[in-house]
Amino acid sequence: MIGNPYIKKSARFVLPIAIIVVMMFWLTGAFSKDRIEPAKLDVKMRPAAGVPTCSVVAVMTPVVSEAAGTIQPEYRMTVSSRISANILEMRVRAGQHVQKDELLARLDSRDITSRSAQAKETLRRAQATRDLAASDYQRDKPLMDKAVIPRSEFDQTDMRLRTAEADVQRAREALREADVSLSYAEIRSPATGVVIDKLADVGDLATPGKALLNMYEQGRLWLEANVREQEASSLRIGESYAIRIAATGETMDGKLVEIVPSMDPTSRTVISRITLPRTSGLYPGMFGRLSIPIHQTKRILVPDNVIIRIGQLTLVDVVVGDQIKRRAIQTGGRMGDQVEILSGLAGGEKVVCALSQAGTP
Repeated sequence: MIGNPYIKKSARFVLPIAIIVVMMFWLTGAFSKDRIEPAKLDVKMRPAAGVPTCSVVAVMTPVVSEAAGTIQPEYRMTVSSRISANILEMRVRAGQHVQKDELLARLDSRDITSRSAQAKETLRRAQATRDLAASDYQRDKPLMDKAVIPRSEFDQTDMRLRTAEADVQRAREALREADVSLSYAEIRSPATGVVIDKLADVGDLATPGKALLNMYEQGRLWLEANVREQEASSLRIGESYAIRIAATGETMDGKLVEIVPSMDPTSRTVISRITLPRTSGLYPGMFGRLSIPIHQTKRILVPDNVIIRIGQLTLVDVVVGDQIKRRAIQTGGRMGDQVEILSGLAGGEKVVCALSQAGTP
């Protein structure tokens, strides 16, 4: 009897598929008599007598938002010359600490010295002319009173004296200006601080308004943080806020002193300035984060050493009546040696704690 060729051809495809399906069921334990159904998992309970326990704590903690910022000097100073002269000497470099009135640079003062000498000579001649005019006045005044000389002649003598006195005054002012300009040839630090940039060197022409150095006052730094508009309303002038400096890992408190009353339309942020404590290791341009408490929320906390970690599972032993039952939990962030519990525990429950925690209520 000849078999059906279609059936034989189908059998060659069906049989391997059937074998694969059977193996998949076998690998999943479908044929195992000892297979445990997930819904019927029975965790054995143990007696709780004599086991140290800890209370699950529910506490109110602040929800904190962070705003990125940059350390900037409170007072930035630009040092420039008040006269036009070539630089003969630069005594500082970028990063150098300087004291108030310390010499920073020296300018070529030869032209000013020459003007000062000319002003002195002009003043000397003006004083001599004034002295001669005063002598003529003292001589002609009695003669005019006795009508020995006409009034018009005395008036000319009086005019010469007044003119000579005015010339002396102008010469004194010119000499004073020359001396002041001479003092400007030495450029000194306006305050105790740190040099940020040196913008000129020996041989350059210094002119009024052209920056030679940039400085900031030492120890007067603040964090300029860009705070989102929805969080800016939580800030209060005069209050202290935590600041974390990325480069050093330090966390410090600073006082909010200013909120710029203008918002960036692109980033929707406002600039807030928080003064930093006078400490070493902080420089303009360093990155920091401002912590802003937004509101309070309830968190469930347990000591970290009560948590049992087995592979991907996170468990705790919970006291239920006079028994202990192991329960799966979901954890969140850490708060010191405490761990936040997102699900699986409620405040007031008792959990088995480590010996170091024994006696915790």
